[in-house]
Amino acid sequence: MTKLEIIANQALEAQLMEIMPKNDGRPCYTMLKQVDGAGLSGFCLGNEVWPEENVMFILFLDDERLDIIKEQLNGIRGKFPLLGLAAFEHPGITEV
Repeated sequence: MTKLEIIANQALEAQLMEIMPKNDGRPCYTMLKQVDGAGLSGFCLGNEVWPEENVMFILFLDDERLDIIKEQLNGIRGKFPLLGLAAFEHPGITEV
């Protein structure tokens, strides 16, 4: 199982919600709103100077679903190249 962390500009929240994995028809994810930070696309600090903010999704996926999500993330990046979107994999997660 792999833990996938997705950090994106808040403007991409709706697009990301559409690709969340489902279990018995219900989406399975953890989402943190109002995430501040700085990356390759610039600052998102939620203040007067840099008013944008990020959202962060945390997912736990098997290899097959991980490949599908990564493909969908690349599609979102292609449609919105100027908005920040990063994903980080943490393989080898064991459920307890």
